[in-house]
Amino acid sequence: MKMSITERQPFLTKHFAKLIRENKLVHAYLLSGAEGTGKIELAKWIAKGIFCLNSQNGVPCLKCSECNRIENNNHPDVVTIMPDGLSIKVEQIRYLKSEFNKSGVESDRKVFIIQDAQKMSIGAANSLLKFLEEPSGNITAFLLTSEPQKLLPTIISRCQEVEMQQLTSGQLEQELISEGISEKNSHILANLAQSVVEAKKINDNENFNKILATVNNWYRKLLRKDLLSFVMIQSKIIGLIQNKEDQNLVLQVIILTVRDTVLERFGLTEEIVFKENIDFIQQNTAQIANSKLVNGLNLVVESNRKLASNISMQNMLETLTLNLFDCYFK
Repeated sequence: MKMSITERQPFLTKHFAKLIRENKLVHAYLLSGAEGTGKIELAKWIAKGIFCLNSQNGVPCLKCSECNRIENNNHPDVVTIMPDGLSIKVEQIRYLKSEFNKSGVESDRKVFIIQDAQKMSIGAANSLLKFLEEPSGNITAFLLTSEPQKLLPTIISRCQEVEMQQLTSGQLEQELISEGISEKNSHILANLAQSVVEAKKINDNENFNKILATVNNWYRKLLRKDLLSFVMIQSKIIGLIQNKEDQNLVLQVIILTVRDTVLERFGLTEEIVFKENIDFIQQNTAQIANSKLVNGLNLVVESNRKLASNISMQNMLETLTLNLFDCYFK
């Protein structure tokens, strides 16, 4: 089941409920954060708090006719605009400004939401700026963005900035499950990605499950002191890498796999990503000292840095395999 905005952003919903209750909302907010953090849901939740017929201390009931109309984009005093194609055009902002200048249809309040505000054209941004410099009426505007650095600094300066809290790995996992991704993959993806959009992109990679299985097989062979793990770099792993994103994915999966070994040793089994490996790790690392397991993880993390120095992926992984052999078994 998809998380509610109060579960996803508990601090911000409490904060805005207090502002609604005390009638202290300012005229414009910039909600910034990664995709999936709930920007549009928060803006609508605040609008519901303003118009709700049964609001309790600024918290909307989510059931009344006003809340339902806002949820379904049917409220005449809550206007949302979003990119028309690749950008938000000046004509859309002019329409928005004309709505700003009208009195509320059913009350003296109006709320405006601009999604993907960073996609405003120069003309649209300048048009909006003029309004933000001279606000009029009982209005509240929300500009939503995942890339605030692309907005005009003058627009940012006219808004109160609000940064959305990143989803915890547990929250992200639940979101992915609600999107229909398997529990197993959701758990893994929540440790590989920072947002729902990023996680879904990884899950859609046709080689994702092959990468998981191949890296797991590589590490199991390595822990058994099987030098076929070295051969697997060229024969199995490199063939799964088509681009920079695949390179990063392989390395991140290796980091999580080796990290699990350290977590198991120190009894942090709840944080292990590949839980099916717990028994295998216990059986095959019993004779390896704690310090060597930690050093092995450091080698993997350092290899990630080396890749940024234009060292070839194959050479880096082959060197890492040999270094892990020396670290664990010499």
